[in-house]
Amino acid sequence: MKRTIYLVIAILGIILPMSQFIPASLAGDFSVGGMLSEMTATRTLTGISLDFLVAVTAGMVFGFFETRRLKIRLWVIPLAGTFFIGFSFGLPFFLYLRETALEASREVKT
Repeated sequence: MKRTIYLVIAILGIILPMSQFIPASLAGDFSVGGMLSEMTATRTLTGISLDFLVAVTAGMVFGFFETRRLKIRLWVIPLAGTFFIGFSFGLPFFLYLRETALEASREVKT
């Protein structure tokens, strides 16, 4: 059940951000420099951006150690997905893979 929830959230984590990024890109409104400029336009946005950066860093560190501990396969998908899609996909998809590995390890023990 948890795996399914994580997978649904990962799919939403692709659809929702891309529903904004793709039209902006097609309209010529999307650039990394412009995005960084907008993310730091005010102290509030800078604070939100820094908060997000810390959360992504913590998620990546957690993912690194969990990948090694549980021997998670396909770990490169959430890693690349975080950079090319967003953390809204990378984290839930990693949690899906982690839950899959945990379930597999429980089956081996029984």
